[in-house]
Amino acid sequence: MAISGKVATVQGWQDASDIKPGDRLLDESGRAAPVISADTRMADSMCYELEFRDGTRITASADHRWPVREYNGTYRDTAASSEQLAQAGVTHRRPLTTGRTKATKGDVARWRTRATPTLDLPAVPLPIPPYLLGYWLGDGDSDGPRITIADDDLPSLEQQCETLGARVVSRARTHGRTFRIRFDLGWRASGLEGLRELGVLQNKHIPAKVFRSAEEQRRGVLQGIVDSDGYIESGTNRVEVCFTSERLARDTTELIRTLGLYPRVSIGDAPLNGRVVGSRYRIVFTAYRTDRVSRLPRKADRLGTRGKATPYSRVRTITAVTPVPPTLVTRIRVSGTGGTYLAGDGLVPVLDEN
Repeated sequence: MAISGKVATVQGWQDASDIKPGDRLLDESGRAAPVISADTRMADSMCYELEFRDGTRITASADHRWPVREYNGTYRDTAASSEQLAQAGVTHRRPLTTGRTKATKGDVARWRTRATPTLDLPAVPLPIPPYLLGYWLGDGDSDGPRITIADDDLPSLEQQCETLGARVVSRARTHGRTFRIRFDLGWRASGLEGLRELGVLQNKHIPAKVFRSAEEQRRGVLQGIVDSDGYIESGTNRVEVCFTSERLARDTTELIRTLGLYPRVSIGDAPLNGRVVGSRYRIVFTAYRTDRVSRLPRKADRLGTRGKATPYSRVRTITAVTPVPPTLVTRIRVSGTGGTYLAGDGLVPVLDEN
């Protein structure tokens, strides 16, 4: 039972082949799971590439077991090998029915993985408050601590700055209903020094240390991005963020996943004055009030409450299981919740070799 590709550690991403005893992976509870053993070798038979609904792809040996929920008329929790997933197929064909329990779709996804957890990690030192960093990533000038903001939202941002120990040191109306403000970090450092220390000046991205920071720090960065550059649709719990920067879109997608949420990404044309000037990366995910993805009341108040059942928006189904030639795979054993660890871009829970 072994996989190939990247796995999530408490320090960041690492290739499975580089894992060694004593390393700490992340498990399905989002906590550290110490590695007991790790052995990399060439698979002795055909491998399989699994593709998931969020686009994540993971290659594993034929006998690698996956913790899944199978639909075969009813749902049941089980563990199935890569080969068993392939043999059963990724869809279940059910008869169409009418009435109160009508089934209007014949093909139903057969396999669901366990949910991606919210990563549970300690705080890390950041020279800029996470919320302010996220707001700057969304609507800030890349060369300095300046943010463009609508006048309706200016009081809220100024209040947040005061609460976070930062301050707005200047503001000027740009055009229409927008202001450009400059922020400082009070006694700690200037805003410029903070951005420079994070390495984001003229290079907007989410610093690597943020992805393995505390939940509240990661949530703060996402709140800033949503409040500055996001939209929440009333009545649907649908959140959307758009970027023209591929790097920033990729980073934000990863950030959302570390909070146990399920982003979907699409790419389209970015028009300007009637002509296409590049690509636009659109990230859409479902959130509820308890997910706290926004601090602006006019946005946060649009989110509803979540029911008891896991919503389909949080479900990751397996969309394809494809045989591939044997490759180097790593057998990993961990000491953690249920003997699991997280693998692939989507932080998919997988079983260890036990």
